[in-house]
Amino acid sequence: MFEIGKITTTHGIKGELKVVSLSDFDRFKKNEKMFIVKDNQKIELTVENIKNQVNNLIVKFKEFNNINEVLDFRGLIIYSNTRGKLNKNEFYYESLYDLEVYNVNDNSYIGKVTDIVELPHGKLLEIYNEDKKILIPFVDEFIVEVTDTKIMIKPIEGLL
Repeated sequence: MFEIGKITTTHGIKGELKVVSLSDFDRFKKNEKMFIVKDNQKIELTVENIKNQVNNLIVKFKEFNNINEVLDFRGLIIYSNTRGKLNKNEFYYESLYDLEVYNVNDNSYIGKVTDIVELPHGKLLEIYNEDKKILIPFVDEFIVEVTDTKIMIKPIEGLL
């Protein structure tokens, strides 16, 4: 199960909820199935309507039509059983962890990916070699190829 949103509060009297999206994907679409867990019970939800607000989504689920039915949902996480669909050259973080990284110029081993660091200007691969940590920008200028088993990079002088 994948966390896709968090209910912050109610909105109006018709059972609408303010939701903060926790996903990089557009997961809240009309008729999309999802669920919450309340008191160890799974409650199935189907999106009936959605509106964008500045930092929130206003979501109406088909199963609830009254504010009183959803008051106790504040603070709950919304889950989905399906992953978001990736476009070409997009990756789930967990698929990058532990991949071996090689220099495309001479096929030399650089290290293993141990983390992905998110910064305002982009993402960095954190790579550990036996004695040092290396940060490589995760952009096309440096990343030549990503397979299921390795990453090939094209380093510039001074990067390693």
